[in-house]
Amino acid sequence: MISAVAISVLFLASYLFYHYQVGATRFAGQGWSRPVYFTILTTHTVLAAAIVPLVVVTLVRAARGAFERHRRIARVTLPIWLYVSVTGILVYLMLYHIFAGP
Repeated sequence: MISAVAISVLFLASYLFYHYQVGATRFAGQGWSRPVYFTILTTHTVLAAAIVPLVVVTLVRAARGAFERHRRIARVTLPIWLYVSVTGILVYLMLYHIFAGP
C-alpha cells in the first residue's frame, strides 16, 4: 500500500507540473459526448480532491496500529480511490484519443 501511495504521489506531482506548464486542454467532442465527459470529469475532480485527506487518515491509522479504525475508513477510501483511478484513465482517453481534435 505504501508503494501504491508513493506512485500516486509521484503521478499527482507530475500531473500538476505538466498542467502548470501546458495549461488546460479543451474537450473537442460534440453532442452526447460533452455531457458524458463533463459528468465524468466533475465527479473525478471532486473525488480526487476528497481522496487526499482520506488516504492520509487511512495511512496514519494503519501506521499507529489502530487497525479497526483503519479498516472502517479504508472501506470508504478504497472504492473512491479506485473510481478516481479508473475515471482518470477514462478522462485521458476521451480527451486525447477518442474525441481528440484535429
